[in-house]
Amino acid sequence: MTARPVRRADFLMALAYATDLATGQSQDFALRSCVLAMRWADAMGLDVPQRRAVFHQALLRYVGCNAGTDLLAAACGDEIALRRDLARIDIGNQSELAETIIRAITRSFAGAPADEIAKAVEQGLAEAMNVSVPILKGHCEVAQRIAERIGLSGDIRDNLGKLYERWDGRGLPRGLKGDAVTLAVRMVTLSQDAIVLTEAHGAETMAAMIAKRKGGAYEPALADSFLGQYQRLLEGTDGAIDRETILALEPLPHAVLDDAACEEAYLAIADMVDMRMPFTFGHSRAVASLADAAGKRMGLPATDIRELRWSGYVHDIGELAVPVSTWMKAKPLTARETDAAHLHPYHGERSLAALGGEGKAVAALVLRHHERLDGNGYHRGARGPDLSPAARILAAAEAFQTSREARPHRPAMNDADAAAKLRRDVREGRLCGDAVEAVLACAGQPSRRAQVERLAGLTPREIEVLRLIAAGHTAKGAARELDIAPKTADNHIQSLYSKIGVTTRAAAALYALERGLVQGASLAA
Repeated sequence: MTARPVRRADFLMALAYATDLATGQSQDFALRSCVLAMRWADAMGLDVPQRRAVFHQALLRYVGCNAGTDLLAAACGDEIALRRDLARIDIGNQSELAETIIRAITRSFAGAPADEIAKAVEQGLAEAMNVSVPILKGHCEVAQRIAERIGLSGDIRDNLGKLYERWDGRGLPRGLKGDAVTLAVRMVTLSQDAIVLTEAHGAETMAAMIAKRKGGAYEPALADSFLGQYQRLLEGTDGAIDRETILALEPLPHAVLDDAACEEAYLAIADMVDMRMPFTFGHSRAVASLADAAGKRMGLPATDIRELRWSGYVHDIGELAVPVSTWMKAKPLTARETDAAHLHPYHGERSLAALGGEGKAVAALVLRHHERLDGNGYHRGARGPDLSPAARILAAAEAFQTSREARPHRPAMNDADAAAKLRRDVREGRLCGDAVEAVLACAGQPSRRAQVERLAGLTPREIEVLRLIAAGHTAKGAARELDIAPKTADNHIQSLYSKIGVTTRAAAALYALERGLVQGASLAA
């Protein structure tokens, strides 16, 4: 069982989308900055190593931004809104910085008495200054570690450790100055600022603001190079950027990930997502482990199990769109906060859209991990026929693991109580009984069934053949796809027909559709 090779750039785009969510930037912000910076690099005649450094810095600049997010949220409230505001100012201007932090704190205490707001501002300013250096240092170190885990070179990792440094030495956390801030870092910082300022104020005002910051945030000669051609460089960067555009920008040779490297890349995303809050550390790894074991127990094909495990790693990537200050609330969420939280499966699916092959199946599972058989899940209200066995297992694994973890608004359940909760959901028609019993058995809970019954007794190979014939393949076509003899494929077809009680391809296809076995189906809008 080998997955098709995946371009590493696809994973970089997934990470870029995720960091756009976490920093409150507009659609395709990192991708658009990559296009801008690479055009500029070409205009400057940079060599391949320099262009490669620019490409990776643009896509991954904020990949470590989840480190210390709980501390930032505790001090300033909605950290996503704060990051969006900070991107529009000159961080080296202390008065602008203080005003932005005060505005964030005041926003989080909206409606409170004036004396309470004043106290919160005083305390929040002090805390923000105290935690800023360790938080930003953590961003750099985490970004470097993630880059190492996905196989990036030492020079690219070094650049990610300088993402907040400035030409004038007033950056953080190391206060590097001048050429000690490498060219790729300086170019990407200016490029991303140009995108943000153009969106906020228009291109002409952006150019004036860049010029004003020369000698401070930006090297004067570099700023002049950009300002001399900014209209051409910015052309077309105000809209969506497709996958093919970014893939074409990657300097040769293109990096490709095998199965083991893909596994590590998915794991790196899991850890990047979970580090936002102390109470979610290890959550995605645990969900993936449970889902993987349950998939094996239910006899799913090996490809399904791999996709199930990978979706477990990244199922919560869309949560980056929701402020940590929301997840940390000890009281019920407002209707607006609940709506935003319920959209995280959508954002998760969109963040994985760049991944082809098995990545599409992973994204489809992520989209469905909070759906329920009775249609009362979210965000689409899908029902049983749209939920494959893998989707049902992921939903059960996520529900069980989350119940066992403490959250600010409730204590953790013990394993027995969590198991009882899932079985109640089965009785009430929300979760699949087979999936729940498989998950609970793999979690060490006494099973209500000696062995979870496989789907109509089908073997993993018969499930693969059923999918193929449901998709229109003949026995010979299925044999080619699975690299088996046509006679063997025909034997599988006759066996599965007997097990599911049909005699025709059409009836078999309907059976597969009804049980969510047809892959690639999307939910209705």
